[in-house]
Amino acid sequence: MVQLVCGHSGSGKTMRMIEMANKTMDSIQGKMVFLEANNRHIFDLDYRIRYINTKEFGLTNADQFQGFVCGLIATDYDIEQVYIDGLYKIAQSGMENLEAVVERLNFLSEKFNVNFIMSVNHEMDDIPETLRDKVIA
Repeated sequence: MVQLVCGHSGSGKTMRMIEMANKTMDSIQGKMVFLEANNRHIFDLDYRIRYINTKEFGLTNADQFQGFVCGLIATDYDIEQVYIDGLYKIAQSGMENLEAVVERLNFLSEKFNVNFIMSVNHEMDDIPETLRDKVIA
């Protein structure tokens, strides 16, 4: 499943995702990964959550981001949840690629049984109609 956490910049999406990840850590059987474009929140997460600063890998577009996620899953079949904080900063793209990224993540989710929770800097009303069922209220 792919879920979207929506809101404008500074609305608390990151802290909400950190709380979700920390709370969920004890209820999953597999591993959890948290992707962010900096190291700002590394100490806010449970130590068992694998934290990855994507800037260190030089991702510059949505295709590279998707390849990066595929590599994560390919190297560790125990990954059950992936939190993606700041898709636009990580993939250096905007709303124009959102549907394609979600479609690819949905494919990976179904094939490898991985849940993706991703923040986007838009209000729910700005999200394409086809993706609104993925928004976490």
